[in-house]
Amino acid sequence: MSAYNVRLYKESDLRSVQEIYTSGCCEHISPAFYHALKQPRSWLFLLVGLLLPLATYGSIVLSVLGVIGALLILWLPGREFYQYCARNGVAKDLKDIRKYYLQREGYCFWVVESDGQVVGMVAAIPIITPHEKNKNLELKRMYISSQHRGKGIGKLLCRTVIDFARKSGCNAVVLSTTSIQATAIQLYLKMGFKCSDTDEYSALLGLIGISWVGYRYNISSSR
Repeated sequence: MSAYNVRLYKESDLRSVQEIYTSGCCEHISPAFYHALKQPRSWLFLLVGLLLPLATYGSIVLSVLGVIGALLILWLPGREFYQYCARNGVAKDLKDIRKYYLQREGYCFWVVESDGQVVGMVAAIPIITPHEKNKNLELKRMYISSQHRGKGIGKLLCRTVIDFARKSGCNAVVLSTTSIQATAIQLYLKMGFKCSDTDEYSALLGLIGISWVGYRYNISSSR
């Protein structure tokens, strides 16, 4: 079994980090589509696509094309959202990780290394809320190479951020994720995160019944 080492990001990690992030974002496209197909309103939408051309023109060919068109419409929101996330991350904070994370107070970025290869990553961003005396820390950009999942790396990365938050004097570690990311949600719950309210949403994901879910790990109660 390979040993996994968490360390601070280095400039030579940039390409590996961007590749892991991009592939991690895009792999949610298919689950988003399958989730959309399970929604009752989607079945109604598909039924209209099937029956409307048949009733209007009496054409089976147009009915088939109508269903294909409806499936395409259900597939597009997830595709557009997750591809946008991939492009946006690489164009913004993951374009110059050292400048965005390592040269700013309270920010940090770690990678997981195995046999000299970067196989995972996570970031931390300080958040100061008006109603809390101390700052919180947001867990961001946690992605793991598909070949190295199920080996405890996620727990290792979560602990790294939690320890960093504790040393930084933060109240809590917070994060948000989409409701279809069941494996990630199970990990957060096992690590002691509790579901919290969040106002974040995406109109694109809302079209196919996917919501944002917020989680919080209280530092004070874990001591």
